[in-house]
Amino acid sequence: MDNKLKIGAGLGIAALIVAGGSYCLLSCDKPTPEIALQSAEQSIANHNRAEFDRFVNLDSILNYSYDGIIDSFADADRNMPVEAKAAIKSFTQMFKDPMIASMKTAIDSYVETGRFNDNAGVVELFGRTGIDKIEYRGIEFVQIDPDNANEATASIRIYHPDFAQDLSMGLTLNKDRAENWQITRIINFQDFVNSVSNIRHVQLNKYLDESAEIISRHEMIIHEAEQKYASIMAMGTVGQEEVSTDLRALMIDVVQKDWEARKQELSNLTVPVMAQNLQEKRLMICDLEIGYAQDYVQWMDDKKEATIISAEDKKTQARTLSNEAAALAEHLAGQEGELP
Repeated sequence: MDNKLKIGAGLGIAALIVAGGSYCLLSCDKPTPEIALQSAEQSIANHNRAEFDRFVNLDSILNYSYDGIIDSFADADRNMPVEAKAAIKSFTQMFKDPMIASMKTAIDSYVETGRFNDNAGVVELFGRTGIDKIEYRGIEFVQIDPDNANEATASIRIYHPDFAQDLSMGLTLNKDRAENWQITRIINFQDFVNSVSNIRHVQLNKYLDESAEIISRHEMIIHEAEQKYASIMAMGTVGQEEVSTDLRALMIDVVQKDWEARKQELSNLTVPVMAQNLQEKRLMICDLEIGYAQDYVQWMDDKKEATIISAEDKKTQARTLSNEAAALAEHLAGQEGELP
């Protein structure tokens, strides 16, 4: 089984990806927490739902993790008043039972088939936590509580690409009535979600700053091109050879090339999840402006009404998208760590 086990089911992933011990552990007669961890992994590899349920108490895990997600989402917006956060947390408790049921359905589907049956956007919700990108790296320790022989604590090493380093995730295991150990809780789940939120906020700011510098620099070139366009048109009409030659050179060598360069520079940026929509709009604007320049040059050759209409339509779409992108960028810049 691939150690990455990229489980988009976020809330149950720690229970799904844990592994540990060696084959000899499975041959032991006495149940141990290590056997539960190893068996949980094997049940997923074998798509054995019955075995999975035997070693993973999904209801318990989801019950604890749901509250952690809601608290993390509310706490992520640092500009939100305390009273508003409390109201949101209270309100979302109304949806706890149906949401947990949907989460469980998605996870069960993965265990049985290796694919998620996304219900009510649950997979998207899990993606917001960052858990869907976790990679398993190994067990750090397993310890039975000296004061409670029916409870154990385990720590596993995980890797998340947003952090570029190994992290620790704690698990609680308890014995069930049949004396089997079950994974029952992700101990530091909320801390993990908060950490993902914080690092994504840093990544978002980096993208916004870098893209703003690119756009500002190229806008200066386009502004100069617009002034040049006005001065060329002041010399006569498009039908005149000198005017047509200058306009053609301006559109091809300056306007089109600059939008192509802008698109390439934006494409080279690392785009965080939160900014994907903004990036898509910006690249669409580049394509529309490039198309506008190309249509304009073609119109100077064929003088067809359909060609200039196509050019003007692309320019109108580009302006509309530019307004939307500017508003979206302003909105993202004002978010204090809101999860994607």
